[in-house]
Amino acid sequence: MNSHKLEELIAYLGRHPGVTNLGPTKLWKLIYFIDAKAMRETGDSVTGSEFIKYEHGPVPSRGEKHLRKMTKSGMVTTVPRQVGGMRLNEVKVNRDADLGAFSADELQLVESVCKDHGGKSAKELSDLSHREPAWHYAGMLEKLSADLMLYGGAEDPDGL
Repeated sequence: MNSHKLEELIAYLGRHPGVTNLGPTKLWKLIYFIDAKAMRETGDSVTGSEFIKYEHGPVPSRGEKHLRKMTKSGMVTTVPRQVGGMRLNEVKVNRDADLGAFSADELQLVESVCKDHGGKSAKELSDLSHREPAWHYAGMLEKLSADLMLYGGAEDPDGL
C-alpha cells in the first residue's frame, strides 16, 4: 500500500468539483473503482490498497486509519448535514492534493472515474459495487480477491 498516494487521493477527491456529497461511504467506493479500473487497464492499482468487504461495499483496509490521521492533523474535517433525508458526514479537505504523487495516466484514470461516478450517491455506488465479482464472492469482513477485481460487474452478463 502506498500511504502517501492514498492520502493524496483522498485530498484530490475531497476537492474535486465533479464529486458531490462526499461522505466516507462514497469516498471508499470511488477509491475502489479507481483502483479496480487501474488494475483492469494497467495491471496495477493507484493506491496499492487491499479492500475489505463491508455491508455497503468495499473499503480500503487502511482507509479509516488514514482518514482519522488526516482529520487529526486538520487536513480533513467532517461536517454533518442532511441530504435527501439521510445524515451525511461530509468529508471536507482543507488543502490541495499533491498531484506530483500521481502519473499523468493515473490522473486521467481518476478523472474518468470522477466523471462517471462523482455525481452518484453513496447508495448508487454501493449498489454498483455489489455487482463487482470481487465484492460478491468475498465473505463479510474478508479481503477482496485482487484477481477478481480484474473483472467488473458489467462483464457478468448473467448477473451474480
